Amino acid sequence: MPPPETGPQYRVARMGGMMERGGMPVARGQGSGDFRPDLEGLRGVAILLVLLFHAGIPGTSGGFVGVDVFFVLSGFLITGLLLRERESTGRVDLREFYARRARRILPAASVVLVGIVVAAPLFMAPLDLPRVAGDAVASALFTGNVWFAAGATDYFGVDLAPSPVIHYWSLGVEEQFYLLWPALLILVTRFGRPRAAVGVTLLGVVGASYLGALWLTDAAPAWAFYGLPTRAWELGLGGLLAASAGAHGRLSDRALRPIGWLGLGAIVAALLVIGRSTPYPGIAALLPALGTAAVILAGARPGSVGRVLETPVLRFLGLISFSLYLVHWPILVLPAAALPLDEELPLLGRVGLAVLAIGVGWLSFRLVEQPIHRGRRLAARPRLTFAAAGLAVVLTVSISGGLGLAASSGLDDGTAALPDPSGSAEPLPSIVVETFAPESPAIPSDVPPTATPAVTPEPTPSGPVPLPAHVRPSLAKAPYDSDTLEADICLLGQPQITPVDCVYGAKKGSITVAVVGDSHAAHWFPALDPMAKANGWRLIPFIKQSCRFLDMPLYSYWYGRMYTECDTWREKVVDRLKDLKPDLVIVAFIGDLESSTASDPDPVHQGEAAARLIGRLPGAKVIFVDTPRSRYNVPYCLSRHRDDIRECETRRGKAFGKNPGIVERTAAELLGATLIDVTPVMCPGNPCPVVLNGIIVYRDSHHMTATFAASLGPLIEPALVAALQAGS
Repeated sequence: MPPPETGPQYRVARMGGMMERGGMPVARGQGSGDFRPDLEGLRGVAILLVLLFHAGIPGTSGGFVGVDVFFVLSGFLITGLLLRERESTGRVDLREFYARRARRILPAASVVLVGIVVAAPLFMAPLDLPRVAGDAVASALFTGNVWFAAGATDYFGVDLAPSPVIHYWSLGVEEQFYLLWPALLILVTRFGRPRAAVGVTLLGVVGASYLGALWLTDAAPAWAFYGLPTRAWELGLGGLLAASAGAHGRLSDRALRPIGWLGLGAIVAALLVIGRSTPYPGIAALLPALGTAAVILAGARPGSVGRVLETPVLRFLGLISFSLYLVHWPILVLPAAALPLDEELPLLGRVGLAVLAIGVGWLSFRLVEQPIHRGRRLAARPRLTFAAAGLAVVLTVSISGGLGLAASSGLDDGTAALPDPSGSAEPLPSIVVETFAPESPAIPSDVPPTATPAVTPEPTPSGPVPLPAHVRPSLAKAPYDSDTLEADICLLGQPQITPVDCVYGAKKGSITVAVVGDSHAAHWFPALDPMAKANGWRLIPFIKQSCRFLDMPLYSYWYGRMYTECDTWREKVVDRLKDLKPDLVIVAFIGDLESSTASDPDPVHQGEAAARLIGRLPGAKVIFVDTPRSRYNVPYCLSRHRDDIRECETRRGKAFGKNPGIVERTAAELLGATLIDVTPVMCPGNPCPVVLNGIIVYRDSHHMTATFAASLGPLIEPALVAALQAGS
């Protein structure tokens, strides 16, 4: 988190019989020193919160609020600096302001960013590197926050290794704010009293920004978290403190002391009570933001919270906070990049890395940050500063882009034809198809019913199993080898509630087949679409992300609340299908995952809830048992282990979970539906393979590649045809 320029923001100016440090009034008789150690300590608190949270220390789930503390403090310090310059000289020197910012921010930010890019290949999968390069380029241009928001990236995603530069988003927010704020301040101070004009302007900024944050926290969480418009109110809140220094400077010590302690208590409370599922920033961000404002307001009076903040440890952390912020995240996440998705480094290891980050942060402060920031040659020549800054940005962008190009060119992009499962030298096992009469025992078809497919013993390879030379899809394409529903705007996102009218297959066919569910229904489309065209079926999708098709409330971790949009959409789908009257309805959805979870964990109850909802639909019913999942993002893992793909396989106990197939089987039994289970194909032995007949099975950890899904079409087609015939 970039600090304002150290030095001027801590200086003391006399105003109306009071002393002001960095635009912040302090008690009379505190001495005439020109430094605010309590503000330095407050920065230490902020970076400590972030460090504890990112290290995964138990009980620090809200540590990311340290960034909010930085924002408020930064707005206070910078606005105070600009106002004092305006009052003492009658103007604000923008060239000097931006030269100071460049000297303060760019050296350490650029060096660390290049260091991350250079170190990334040592820890991350080759497929990760183009993504890291793109993140680094955006961060070097101080647009990382926009980049991450547009990519719907958040701190709590689990399917990709965390970007080692995602923490640069906060630099983007600050630098974008300070690109606009000084010019706006110059404009408004032309009219009336400068502090009053700035205060009125900031009131408008804070109000509009906070209202936007409240709205977007619910409507678009990623944009609310990363966006300048939804974070400007925190910087503006600090600015209001600076602009109103004369007013709150008249408050007594007796009134301000408890305010400061309450403020620190609010920050600590935010650390403890705010968590990953808390909608943020929203209302919750008021706790750390107002707490920080209260601490700043109280100052370093006798018996005040400022005395605690002046402790040597907090001041040391505050002194190196910028460099520590830059280096701590990559030090914590890069060593864990190769771990399975359900594992993390042990607590002791994370603590050790956090301590290491403090040491590296201190070295960066001493060797990079301070020598250039305090260098007299650059300080005396703003043009030289800008030239050096431009060169630093160009070099950082060039090195990062070069890494991305090199990584992309190193991935195999073979062009072998798609293997035909029916004529493969290694025939795929049969799938499980069961046809039920309502509330009656199963009538097996093709393969005896089993909740979890029986293990088929396979000979253990005598040596490493390399990735096939002409694997399909290629590693470079595998993460993007998906159905076309999202690109066709036929897959609804979390906020959308109205089904869209999309038609696939034979668009004028006489038989209508509807596909209903979430993204685990969508990943069947590469198999269903060619089949529908060949059989003359109209194929119509009703699919919404993370929305399991059962009559039960879902809690959304994306929103941090009940997933009401899913409830509304499901009812609209039922109404739409009653009008459409399809001949066959295919239903598929994922088990509980990190994106959303059912309000009742009992799989039988969930199956009953699915039967209640599916039973309201017309036509014959086919339910797909959910596909097994991997502990790894498979293409990324394969890019790391091309010499032995067994390193990316998942044991059956992890792949199937605790209650495989119970939800779907319960619903099928109650409805008299057809149940299709392809897990004998996807996991014929133990562990479950990630490459079958030369095809990569997964495009991430739980969605099939389009290529593999298409290869299953001939296996599931007879069951769908039979279900249609039985229902006609």
